[in-house]
Amino acid sequence: MKSLISLLKTRLNNIREFFWPLLEIEKPSPTAIEPPSFKLQVDEENLDQFLVLVNKINDAEEDRRKGIESKAALFISTISVATSIVVAANSMVISNSTFGFHVMISVFIAFILSIYAVRTVWFAVKALERGNYSVLGLKEINFKGSKFNFQKHLVSCLVNNKKYNQSTINLKADMMMMAQEYYKRAIIMISIFSLHVLIQCTLKYFANYIQ
Repeated sequence: MKSLISLLKTRLNNIREFFWPLLEIEKPSPTAIEPPSFKLQVDEENLDQFLVLVNKINDAEEDRRKGIESKAALFISTISVATSIVVAANSMVISNSTFGFHVMISVFIAFILSIYAVRTVWFAVKALERGNYSVLGLKEINFKGSKFNFQKHLVSCLVNNKKYNQSTINLKADMMMMAQEYYKRAIIMISIFSLHVLIQCTLKYFANYIQ
């Protein structure tokens, strides 16, 4: 009985996910809430190379953030244009047709599309929101000590910055993933709407041609 209920729940979740995906964030375990402190184990002669690689890792995270935000802006612009075209086409269908079942279908499709479009824009805007980032400043680089100690200090600052910024960037990535999921569904609804309009226009043409 429990296995049947579990199977039914899984099927219902899959159906819900198909029409209405939700963001599922795994709760970290108590031991994973605080990342382990960073311990530098690199020899002195390899510290220069290590510092270069840490900078590259931080630059890659920054590029990932910029890529997420540029995608989000692209989604907002394209979904806005596509939705405007569908709304205009739907208005034309309603104004030039007698109220009937096919008009109701058009309105329903446009309504579902508008919901998907709003969700796409919502998550894209969330991905574009400013976050709290940790960067190197004058306070961090104004460090007194030998070259080795200064480099160790820089490495420690850069690693801590990456740990601090990674959660914010990962959240942006999650928002971008949700925007992409609703964007795909909006595109499907646009395709269905276009096909519906094509079928109705074709049927109307042949009806007038036969008469």
